[in-house]
Amino acid sequence: MTDVSSTATIEPVLISTPGIELSGLLCRPSQTPRGLIVALPGGGVCAGYWDSPLQPQLSLLRLGAQVGFSVLALDRPGYGASRDHDATRLDLASQVEYVFDALQAWRTQESFDAPTFLIGHSVGGILALMMAAHERATALTAVDVLGVPFRYPATAAAAAVGSLAAAGGRVPIVTRDTRRWLLFGPQGTYDEDAFEYDCSCARPIPAAEYRDGLAAPSIWREVLPAIHIPVQINAAEFEQMQATGLELLEEVRAQLRNSPHAATHLQRASGHNASQHHIGRAYHLRALAFFEECMSAR
Repeated sequence: MTDVSSTATIEPVLISTPGIELSGLLCRPSQTPRGLIVALPGGGVCAGYWDSPLQPQLSLLRLGAQVGFSVLALDRPGYGASRDHDATRLDLASQVEYVFDALQAWRTQESFDAPTFLIGHSVGGILALMMAAHERATALTAVDVLGVPFRYPATAAAAAVGSLAAAGGRVPIVTRDTRRWLLFGPQGTYDEDAFEYDCSCARPIPAAEYRDGLAAPSIWREVLPAIHIPVQINAAEFEQMQATGLELLEEVRAQLRNSPHAATHLQRASGHNASQHHIGRAYHLRALAFFEECMSAR
């Protein structure tokens, strides 16, 4: 297989809709794309989370393009080009509509009619599952998520997350030490370069989405049974902020009773920001394999 760093070109994109303008990063395959993967980053990070140019083997964009997909990583509403968007319209329900509108606009602009997949991390994963349960989910083929808060345990890390206060409508960027504690696994599960790059992607969090993120465990009883497309749920082994483990994954899988194919996986050797760990490539490959399987079974 060709080295991912030698063939991929990352280009900035700007998608305009009547309601919002979203920025992001796009990586195209060298041949006609077999599908589109839309990557939604978590709270407090930009689209660059999915690229990792210092360690291209950890880039979802480059890897996805290498195997024939166009990969579009979006700055979610409230980030990038929409940084100054109306703060009262940055709740996750509004973001669902904005992202669907942006996907429709991009597909129309590109005359793109191949299958569309979502991969979401953390708050981006909450958004991806909400989109999967939405009436417009007929535009999607499958969804993969990691780092979604299905339950917040009574831990120091969860308490720290809950205590962060918004300043001027936004939750400020946490300190480097706090970031390492909350988002990364033990030493040896990631390189320092990956941590430094992750810090460079940090952005303040819109208060509206932060509140929705804290309240997320209360929505799953309604959202998960409403999903009628294939979905894969991943949880990090060394998750600090939220519940993890095989028992939790089984509980979640049971609620996905109307999905035609629901898969779960406990991601070994990873903290919350899995894409920046040594296993980042394995995690991305598993998502790509899930998408391939769903595409072949259509």
